[in-house]
Amino acid sequence: MRIIKLIITVLFISAFVLHPALAKKIPLGMLVEIQGKIEYSKKGKRWKKVRRNKFVYANYLVRVDSDSSVKFLNQDTNETTLLTAKSKIKFTKEGLEVLEGNLGETDAGGGLLAGLSKQFKKTQKYTTVRRAAKKEGIELKLATNTVSKEFSELAWETAGAEYGYRLHIGTKDRKTKEWTDSAVYEVTATSEEIVRTKIKPISKKQKYFVEVLDGGGAVAFTSEAANLKVLSGKKLAKFNKQKDEIQKLDESGFLYAGLLKDSGLLVPALDKYHHFFEENADDEDINELRPFIIEVYSRLRLAKLKSAALKKYQSAE
Repeated sequence: MRIIKLIITVLFISAFVLHPALAKKIPLGMLVEIQGKIEYSKKGKRWKKVRRNKFVYANYLVRVDSDSSVKFLNQDTNETTLLTAKSKIKFTKEGLEVLEGNLGETDAGGGLLAGLSKQFKKTQKYTTVRRAAKKEGIELKLATNTVSKEFSELAWETAGAEYGYRLHIGTKDRKTKEWTDSAVYEVTATSEEIVRTKIKPISKKQKYFVEVLDGGGAVAFTSEAANLKVLSGKKLAKFNKQKDEIQKLDESGFLYAGLLKDSGLLVPALDKYHHFFEENADDEDINELRPFIIEVYSRLRLAKLKSAALKKYQSAE
């Protein structure tokens, strides 16, 4: 009986410790093309100025000052609606409720927020806390990554400030398992948490692995090989088209970071997310977006940074 009770207790605790934290809110859309004085409020008592593109959630209020305007990009309908001067609008799941003034014209939004709700739900799986036993010594894991002519940088977690690295790019014969280098890069030690190095553009899919070098230049650890993909051709053309459409409407960089992430360009995606979170650190809703950068940390196998971001995310719930 005691054993059964113990098992039930463990399962009960695991449900809270290991289960992904559920997203508290999914935005209804984003405020874009801000002109003049725009303010938002959660309950209508405390108002804050909107200085840059901002996600808005159910029951939020927005008021537009005289000689001002802003557009609401609806993630459900993918349409933009102009919020005109001297108007006050309440955002609901059913639509926009006009409390004062009038709404302006509605236009197609180009599908920039298409699938945003699914993206929010998808990122939640990366907020799962997994209790893994810590291993002694170096343990370097590489990510499946994608590069392009514009973005040709790789990154991995540091093994320690005392270690240098040798990056191998090449192919591995499926039958003989023999490795053939196409390029080798010497990478200096760093005290940063992320090791980064640029490579020469490659034209086709290859693999890469990293040797960790001690102070004397001897190999202290060799990682498993990971896939290195290339964004080119039609996929690159589609990426560039989406990039132009996004950057015309969203100066915050959040949607562009998502495009980079979904295209497998994880290193530049990480840079864009870092910039976004720094620029919007004062946004009271910023924690709702943290799972997106946690996903990139996870996919890049940056365990320490992921752990730190998870703590921030969970402590702010």
